[in-house]
Amino acid sequence: MRSLSTPQRLRLFVVSSVVLHGYLLCAQQPFLTETQWTQIRDETSGLAPYENLRSLTRLHRVPATPEFDQAAELILMRAREYGLQDVHTEQFPIDGKIHYGLMRSHLAWHVEAASLWELAPEHTLLGDWSTEPIRLADYSHSADADAPLVDVGQGTREADYDGKDVRGKIVLADGALATVQRIAVMQHGAVGIVSDMPNQATAWSGLDTSIVRWGHLDALLPDGFAFMVSRATATALRAQLTSGRPVMLSAHVKAEVTNGHWTVVTATVPGTDPHAGEVVYSCHLDHQRPGANDNASGCVTILESARVLNRLIGSGKLPRPARTLRFIWGPEVEGTMAFLSEHPDIRHSLRADVHMDMVGGDPYKNKSILHVTETPWSLPSFVTDVGELFAEAIRAGATAYAGDGTHAQAAVLEDRNGALGTRNEFLADRTPYAEGSDHDDYDSSSIAVPSLYLRDWPDIYIHTDHDTLEQIDATKLRRVALLGAASGYTYATINADEASSLLPFFAARAQRRLAEGFERAQGLVQDNQLQPQEAWYEARNLMTQMLRREQAELRSFTTYTQSDPEKAAVFEKALVAQAAMLNEWLDQSAETRGVHDFKTLPPWHAEPGASRVPVRTAEFGPLTYQNDDVLLDRLGSERVGKIKLLGGGSNRLLRAQDQGELYAYEIVNFVDGKRSVGEIRDAVAAEFGPIPLDVVADYLKALEEAKIVALH
Repeated sequence: MRSLSTPQRLRLFVVSSVVLHGYLLCAQQPFLTETQWTQIRDETSGLAPYENLRSLTRLHRVPATPEFDQAAELILMRAREYGLQDVHTEQFPIDGKIHYGLMRSHLAWHVEAASLWELAPEHTLLGDWSTEPIRLADYSHSADADAPLVDVGQGTREADYDGKDVRGKIVLADGALATVQRIAVMQHGAVGIVSDMPNQATAWSGLDTSIVRWGHLDALLPDGFAFMVSRATATALRAQLTSGRPVMLSAHVKAEVTNGHWTVVTATVPGTDPHAGEVVYSCHLDHQRPGANDNASGCVTILESARVLNRLIGSGKLPRPARTLRFIWGPEVEGTMAFLSEHPDIRHSLRADVHMDMVGGDPYKNKSILHVTETPWSLPSFVTDVGELFAEAIRAGATAYAGDGTHAQAAVLEDRNGALGTRNEFLADRTPYAEGSDHDDYDSSSIAVPSLYLRDWPDIYIHTDHDTLEQIDATKLRRVALLGAASGYTYATINADEASSLLPFFAARAQRRLAEGFERAQGLVQDNQLQPQEAWYEARNLMTQMLRREQAELRSFTTYTQSDPEKAAVFEKALVAQAAMLNEWLDQSAETRGVHDFKTLPPWHAEPGASRVPVRTAEFGPLTYQNDDVLLDRLGSERVGKIKLLGGGSNRLLRAQDQGELYAYEIVNFVDGKRSVGEIRDAVAAEFGPIPLDVVADYLKALEEAKIVALH
């Protein structure tokens, strides 16, 4: 591989540095004035969201339960107290059959009491709903059983039950709860489950054996209960069984799975122009008690952003934006899909989204970093660059403050609140698109509202009884509320008059990403797991798709602001020139490896299926892991099990393994009635890594059978 010459490096550097000049001295610029930034920063509190968090963590906020509605009432009360407009709740019926877009509704759950005792060989309380509701798995049914315990290992395969009689007994299993329920309870007659099922694996998983994880049964199955125990408790129970000492348990559950409703809270800060659209702030209000970081932190932080903006706009310190600011609190994904389904007028008015899901974890306790997450490549948008700049401003200030204690940009808590917050650095970065929350809906092609997704990851306490207020940093809550308020206000006020001053900033970021993409492309060229011709093709494809993405991101700004698209054209030409130069180097790399026919297209390009063009149906919503019911409902589990992308079959190039759902999400998003199957394959291959055409074609064929797309 030939290294870049000094003139070449200087050429690339000069192109980028010229447009960056002038934006480094004032970190919040070019989007806010110094006065605006200071006003938002100084108004933002860490104490207010921390105290609201204290109240939310007392509630077991499972969707469609009484305590979720109590949490909604708390948010409703605070939103009114803060002076927001049009503050109200809405309820959406659920019965396991009603659909909101592509999402089938689930069921409600009501629990009066539940307890699990070990009767022998010890007399020990293993779980009580009244004190630790996380101990009872969601959607457990009523039961009154004194029964022996049988260890079935994972309990997710028929082989786990060989030689074991579990009928009328309680099984001890650490596999996926819904699968254990189907096999152990529905097929083999067990009355219930004791589980230490691991989930949300991180590098720290298993080190703390006292953690109890949150579990969920299949709400549509008519029977079964499950109690969650720690790994330490499960290990002790297994040791007793292995030693030949029978374990007798007593389980009592009074609960009902029924029809019900999802509750969503919404409020606004009105803009000046009803035709300018809306900027939405989203989060999810549900999850287990305490669920402090996931996701009470996101809920209280967008509430704080709402308080800050409403106060400053109402007092005249900030000009009222043209676009309305909308705030939504509801069940994760479910609430979003229901609300947008029932309000198509609002759905079509949305222009950008600020989504917060886990934003308050102390990184030195939770091992987490706050990620400013990009929109997917199917929806390139300037919104990420805006959020990234504000995160950089806070991070730089916090770093300086940690060193000398004098930097105002740090946004630490005031001294009187210092006991609740830290003075640590702000650990934040920008990362590629990642799935797993309501932003998946907004970012999907049939909704197409670009999201600034703010998230902590990893979090070693996610979905456990250790996700408590003690793991939260009030200083971080203040910093993220500032980041969210500044970003949302920018999205609400940005206009065509600023195009000439802002496009150079976006172009500079685009040039930097193209250079970073070239490093990825070099890695593909040298990938020994690919044939030389394949390696060069994937590298060139990556650069082609990246250029298209960056050009589209520049155009997203002119479209958003309704400014002259020609203003972006000069910067697009610079990107094209940069990409051409980088591609020359890739060609030279191929030649040095002895690849002489590198410009020949791979054989699959000639396959008939590559040229077919899929078209979406009228139904809206993404196909993510939260929406996979639609495939099961329409195709059945046997057919879904044969879909290559989702685990059926095997292939050499699909190295994603657990990333099949990422590919699936984007494959659907890239279906626009214009791209062929081959072009969609190239798009997702650039974003996530090489993938065989037949895997993409097979998935689209399944979607055609499910009447989600039509292939032409």
